[in-house]
Amino acid sequence: MLAMILEGNLPRIYDLATSGRVLDVGGWWRPLNLATHVLDLRPYASRRQHDALDPQHGPRFSADTWVVWDACCAPWPFPDKFFEFSFCSHLLEDVRDPLIVCAELIRVSKAGYIETPSREREIFSKARFFSLRTALGRIPTVGFGHHRWFVELDGTHLRFTAKDLRLLAARRNYITRRDLRRKMTAAESGIGLFWTGGFTFEECFLDGIPLDRFRDDALRRMKAALPPR
Repeated sequence: MLAMILEGNLPRIYDLATSGRVLDVGGWWRPLNLATHVLDLRPYASRRQHDALDPQHGPRFSADTWVVWDACCAPWPFPDKFFEFSFCSHLLEDVRDPLIVCAELIRVSKAGYIETPSREREIFSKARFFSLRTALGRIPTVGFGHHRWFVELDGTHLRFTAKDLRLLAARRNYITRRDLRRKMTAAESGIGLFWTGGFTFEECFLDGIPLDRFRDDALRRMKAALPPR
């Protein structure tokens, strides 16, 4: 299952995206129909309109306002503060340079919303009977292997840490469903940032907090948050 989207945040997103110019960055997969403009590598004609996040709204964007562009190439073809609101969901964990994307979001928008999978979700395997499947040579998926970055949110500060799948393969560095004794909640699986005016961001490195220490801290927090079910 793709981590998309924190449904509890949708009403506020809809409210903020109903007026003025609205930009959806990376909107090809699940476009926000309330957006007036979309910036994506893929063309308008191939968009997955049947998977729109808000099918109850008619699309406000069109072929004329769909901009085919690499989000990691700055500057984007928009003036400063051109948009009242920007929407960037489940993109930053994928791209080669999320710092450029963050800087451009702040430059072209007055406010916005960012969502990514949590770092906790990127080290979690939701599969049952993990040990048995591993012993049979059918190692279940841990997190999302195609993502490039761990993303963490501290207030309005985003931290990006490049994923090293070789390190993540070590059992001491990830969490299984048996470890947690339940599924992860939606709130644990994703992070969502509503911002106005700007936010801060940085690239971090794995030599800061070891993966096994992060795993232990995350597991302790999640176990304390909800009783086992």
